[in-house]
Amino acid sequence: MGNWSMKDLARGANLILVGLCLLLAHVSIAPASGGFTLSFQSPAVKVFLDEPSSGARDAWQVDMARGESESFQLLVHSRGKKLSDVVVEATLPTLASGTKGRASVQVEVHLVGYVESRPDDSRPWGAATKVGWWPDPLLPNRPFDVEAGETQPVWITLLAPLGTAPGAYVGALSVKSNSGQVERRTYRIRVYDAELPKKQQLRNATFMPAGTLSAHYQVPGGLWGQSFHQLYERWARFAFEHHLGPAFDMVTGWNQIAVREQTEAGSLGPTRDMLASGAGRDDPVTWPVRKAPGGYDFQTATKLIDLGREYSLDRFCIAMLDREHPWEQQSEEARSHMANLLRAYLAALRSRGLAEGAFVYNVDEPGKEMWDTVKKNYQYIHSVDPGLKVWLCLNEVTGVNALAGYTDIWDVYIRQYEESGVEKRRRAGDPVMWGLCVWPHEHPNLFIEYPATDARIVGWLTYVYGVSGFEYWGLNQWGVNTGRQDWAAFDRGSTRTRWQRTRWPLGDGWLLYPGPQGEPLSSVRFENLRDGFEDAELLLQLASKGKEADAKSIALKVARTTQDFTSNPVDIEAAREALLKALVVANGE
Repeated sequence: MGNWSMKDLARGANLILVGLCLLLAHVSIAPASGGFTLSFQSPAVKVFLDEPSSGARDAWQVDMARGESESFQLLVHSRGKKLSDVVVEATLPTLASGTKGRASVQVEVHLVGYVESRPDDSRPWGAATKVGWWPDPLLPNRPFDVEAGETQPVWITLLAPLGTAPGAYVGALSVKSNSGQVERRTYRIRVYDAELPKKQQLRNATFMPAGTLSAHYQVPGGLWGQSFHQLYERWARFAFEHHLGPAFDMVTGWNQIAVREQTEAGSLGPTRDMLASGAGRDDPVTWPVRKAPGGYDFQTATKLIDLGREYSLDRFCIAMLDREHPWEQQSEEARSHMANLLRAYLAALRSRGLAEGAFVYNVDEPGKEMWDTVKKNYQYIHSVDPGLKVWLCLNEVTGVNALAGYTDIWDVYIRQYEESGVEKRRRAGDPVMWGLCVWPHEHPNLFIEYPATDARIVGWLTYVYGVSGFEYWGLNQWGVNTGRQDWAAFDRGSTRTRWQRTRWPLGDGWLLYPGPQGEPLSSVRFENLRDGFEDAELLLQLASKGKEADAKSIALKVARTTQDFTSNPVDIEAAREALLKALVVANGE
């Protein structure tokens, strides 16, 4: 013991005791029977129940602008026995010391649900990277189970409303389980002095068939009743808030595509209950437009347009033509009925200053054999009204050159952009959109079995290429799942769902899931898609402040071409931080 005195030994023992007390104050001791550990993960990482999550962290910080939503994942890992009735609760974030203003950051908690993939699922890309349970639906927060040795992610979404004070915030999450263990974790938020406006610059558009929603929820009064209109508006607003509103079919008053069954996934046609009373093959007036004595009733349609305009909706489809019927097969009666509907619809829109945004959707993805019909359809629509725009979606790369002059809005797929030559049309001043579908299936795409970064990068690429927006063919093409209220456990228990596949690759055609009481449930893919669009909106804002070179430089760090983009969430986090800092500087100049 050398020259140590009894006083020194006593002092040392006391110091050790104090240190142990401090350590125990910050670490929860789980019962001997097991317990859980907590960690954080990026929203751009798909976390599997039965695999370790690479890159998980012990601490988390969210960087965001006012008006923006951002997410992260809290991982609950069972160390031993199965955990039951695990409960996660969030407290509202509070201002950190030294931050002045009004604390208003909001927080939502959802559980990541799981959809089962199978060996014989449709996969045009080839072999499966994993067969089993894939994360996707975001279920309502409730008590949940974690099997022994598994990890359950909890999805945390933050919203900093416009007017939120910039500065540092601290949020807290509390986790408890039937093991008796209670844990509390804090995370940090930095709200920058920059704003993401509610009105969006990108002209994104998707389909959200009203007939599918009506068939699932069976609202009293049916699809034409007031209760369903309220339900649809709720879903439409949720979609617009995620920067992908149903501009394709929300107010379509004429849909000539063949009638589909309510549980059929893949068709853009109406369900039978969407057809107005007395409508037929040559006069397919479609919800939300009604036939009225001597004309049509557009009240519901214009109300939905007003809803969309809150988010800067200025393109919306009022009629759709059928790919299966060449021009020669269109009867004179059908053409006459369509002309009457279009003229009446445009008159109603002009009375409210809305006609400029209307368009007709030409035949979908026409092959070469349909190009003559494409041209004649275009000429016919312009003969009805020269100011009415026509939208053309192509999946044939030579179609852009062949059909130049026969559309007002171009729509091509992301991986066909360069090859199609549509950039020449964009530089000439034509509006150009791009989208994703089952074909081409190359990355990036929105299949459940693809990385979450594929969805996040779409917004960045949209900014880099300067296209005016993104389109997707379905938010709710649920197929056989339509009407199945028990597809997930909404009260407690496992997050493994009973969701069934459709004829398309897993996830293709749906980004939303039907929740209880008419609640739209998002998905891991849709949240990442939204976050990427918000990144793009901030890049557009920075460019509008005379900092286009800075915005492009930041974007190119993560998204260089449609075939060269990052799959590392850390790269995106770094680019976002640089973007927010650049906006703060630009706002101060």
